[in-house]
Amino acid sequence: MSAPVIPLDTQDRETKPRWRWRGLVFVLLALLVSATIWLVWFSSVFVVRDIRVIGVTGSSAVKVLASAAVPLGVRMAHFDAGGATARIRLLPWVDSVEVRRGWPSDVILAVVPRIAIATQLGTGRGVDSSGVPFDAPGPLVKNLPAIDADGVGLVSAVSVWQSLPAPLRAKVVGVSATTRDDVVLILKSGAKVRWGSAEQSELKAQVLTALLQRRAGLYDVSAPELSTIQQEKAR
Repeated sequence: MSAPVIPLDTQDRETKPRWRWRGLVFVLLALLVSATIWLVWFSSVFVVRDIRVIGVTGSSAVKVLASAAVPLGVRMAHFDAGGATARIRLLPWVDSVEVRRGWPSDVILAVVPRIAIATQLGTGRGVDSSGVPFDAPGPLVKNLPAIDADGVGLVSAVSVWQSLPAPLRAKVVGVSATTRDDVVLILKSGAKVRWGSAEQSELKAQVLTALLQRRAGLYDVSAPELSTIQQEKAR
């Protein structure tokens, strides 16, 4: 049996409403997209009204705001986050920064400052845990050890300092180095410790702790298996 034949005018009547709905949906979507583009890029609805700094406070936050130089009233979509990031990174005491848009009208400057674990002798600069010297935004914490080193020597000295166990670190007031292999510790007693490189630091700390039972002017643990003391003093 052959299939029934549907008249052409009936097919047209069924097809036209579908195309009309599709056309209407397309127009509505186009209008929505256009309205969104206008709101974001050209209207005054989404503009920068507030700039917040997190991670630092006080005068440090003020310096971050000044360096960012984000103008109030600029459209959020036009706001140059990359430029603000680059300007904040110029502050020597900033370790990292992330500039975020907080829609609809906030800009957030998230800063991670460098933390001084020591000072660089003779410069008044702080030194962070990566061995990077920097000019701090305010006074440094008191009683930080002074490190007499620069470049790779500074990095090695910081590595050694951080490897020291707390009881031993409490006896150290200074560290010096000219290369990565000649780190010297200065003790509160005035004695010196030839530490050498940052390698075998755990073993060197154990050997030095034992050697400190004897009073001396110089302890050499640069080769911990062959450690020596010099200028031994009577108790």
